[in-house]
Amino acid sequence: MKKDLYDLTAPQKSILATEQYFKGSNINNICGSAFIYEAINFDILKKAVNLLVKYNDSLRIKLCIENNEIKQYVSDYIPFDVDVIDVNIENDVSNIENNLIKQVFDIYSNMFTCKLFRFPNGSGGFSVNIHHLVSDSWTLGLVARGIVHIYSCLIKNEDVDVSTIFSYTDYIKSEQEYISSTKFMKDKEYWNSIFESIPESASIPSRKTDVDNFSCKANRVLYTISKEKMDEINDFCKSVGISVFNFFMAIFSIYIGRVSNLDDFVIGTPILNRTNFKEKNTMGMFINIVPCRIDLLKNQTFKDFANSISKNSLGLLRHQKYSYQYILEDLRRKNPNLPSLYNIIMSYQITKANIEDGLSYDTRWAFNGTCRR
Repeated sequence: MKKDLYDLTAPQKSILATEQYFKGSNINNICGSAFIYEAINFDILKKAVNLLVKYNDSLRIKLCIENNEIKQYVSDYIPFDVDVIDVNIENDVSNIENNLIKQVFDIYSNMFTCKLFRFPNGSGGFSVNIHHLVSDSWTLGLVARGIVHIYSCLIKNEDVDVSTIFSYTDYIKSEQEYISSTKFMKDKEYWNSIFESIPESASIPSRKTDVDNFSCKANRVLYTISKEKMDEINDFCKSVGISVFNFFMAIFSIYIGRVSNLDDFVIGTPILNRTNFKEKNTMGMFINIVPCRIDLLKNQTFKDFANSISKNSLGLLRHQKYSYQYILEDLRRKNPNLPSLYNIIMSYQITKANIEDGLSYDTRWAFNGTCRR
């Protein structure tokens, strides 16, 4: 039986471009783990993972070539086994993650992998590796909550409520409707007005000299802000009427302006791109990187600058559905040699404690450093 074929969404096309540029790499892998703090029935946890894949069609998406174009379709659900790996300490889970994230997916065959891990006391959890073509950071949270929720229902012999599980193909269809809408044209006009001129790309100075020896490997450096300092930041943001995101964007922009010696440049920032309840509960690739144009006016107070960032952010949110892919296509019609609008991304995420159906669990996710251009 022939499957329904769908065009790739604009966010997916952006990821595919990276995938094709870095062929044979794992640059688009998103990997992480969830730890469940109680004794686990691993046979039931295996079933929960299977049901998650069965109920969420984005995890069964595969690519194919039709008339020389790359399309996507939802493959049939086929029950599969999930390995259980015995571990002793948390570092052993890191080894599982490292092995998973090294995997190079065949995007024409499968883009989701899961392993379970078990500690000596019977607790444990699961590690997943998902290709960015079918997942974003929000989806990872849905995956963790989804598996834990289904597991809890099975343990209690309760039916799984599937009323808030939605199809990614609905989003694919809605994007096609958006492309032919007046909203699409208004968004197009907004972004074209923002980039009537193209600023010079900002970059962070590096000591690296061997620029030809490119590697996808990266490290993360962690800095912790004390609760007292965060309280001060929150109080300041409330007093001037801005969000914490806009505070950090203002601080980061000033730093980038100084190290790059520029007062007009662009910083990319990920936008959720999920505008309603249905999309916020749908697994799949939605996220869009919006190019935030920074103008460091002279003789401007930090308060005024932060407020200007806040005002600009409202415009970005109103027009976020117009993909960065579309913006580049528009600009490259005028300048075919334009590589990108930004070299630097600032991502801001809010995390909270995870409790699902009485089960306490914790998550950690590792992105392999995709930069869409």
